[in-house]
Amino acid sequence: MSGLFVNKVLGALLASGLGIIMINKFSNVVMHAEVPDPEKFAYSLAVEAPSTHEAVVEIAFPSPAWLGARDAAKGAKVFKKCKSCHTAVVGGKDGTGPALWNIVGKPMASTAGFSYSSGMTAMGGTWGYEELDKFLTKPKDYVSKTKMSFNGLKKETDRAALIEFLRLAADTPQQQLFAQTQETVALTEIPTDVTEEVLQDTATTLEDTSLEMAGDVVEDVIKDGVEETKPADGGH
Repeated sequence: MSGLFVNKVLGALLASGLGIIMINKFSNVVMHAEVPDPEKFAYSLAVEAPSTHEAVVEIAFPSPAWLGARDAAKGAKVFKKCKSCHTAVVGGKDGTGPALWNIVGKPMASTAGFSYSSGMTAMGGTWGYEELDKFLTKPKDYVSKTKMSFNGLKKETDRAALIEFLRLAADTPQQQLFAQTQETVALTEIPTDVTEEVLQDTATTLEDTSLEMAGDVVEDVIKDGVEETKPADGGH
C-alpha cells in the first residue's frame, strides 16, 4: 500500500472528523443560543416573552386620565358654562334645557313636561357615565337634530369633573365608577418542549448525515487506492 494511499485515507478521516465536529457545534448553537444581558443592548427590549401570545383589548372608557380627573369642586366651576340653560339643585326648574338634578342614571328624555327634540326622544337608554361623556364631548354628534346649541367640552378632564359634580347632584348619588380591567384574549400557545424537540431532531439528522457522508468519502478513497495498486494490463 503506497504512502499516497495512506495519506488519502487519513485525510478523508480527518475531513470527516472535522465535519462531525462542526455539525455538533452547530447543533449546540441551535439548542443553546446565548443571548446577551438586556443591559448590554444599545436599546432596551423586552427581556421575557410570554409562552402565550395575547391580544389586549383596550377599553376606551373610562381612561386613567378620566378616572383621575373626577373632582366635584372643579366640576362646579365647569358647570358655570351650563347655568344659562340648566339647573342642578333640588327642585330646580327647567330652563332652555331640562333640570339636571338626579340626571346620572336617569332615563333619557324623561323629564315630565319638557319638550325634547325628536332625536333625543328617539335615543332611549339611560344617562350613564359613558353616555354623558359622549354627549358632553359634542352634543350634536351624539344626538341627531338636538336643540342643544352647546359645542361641547373637548377636555376629558373637564367632562370627568362635570360628571362627578352631576353625580353628587342627586337625592341618592349613583355609585362612583371604578376602573375597568383590560381584557386579555389568549390567541395561540406554543409549548416550549415542541420547539426543543424539533431542534433536537434537526441536530440528530445533521449528525447522521455527516457520518454517512464521511463513510462515503472513506469508501471512495479506498476504492481509488485499490485501483492504483492494481498492475497495469499485461503485467505480472
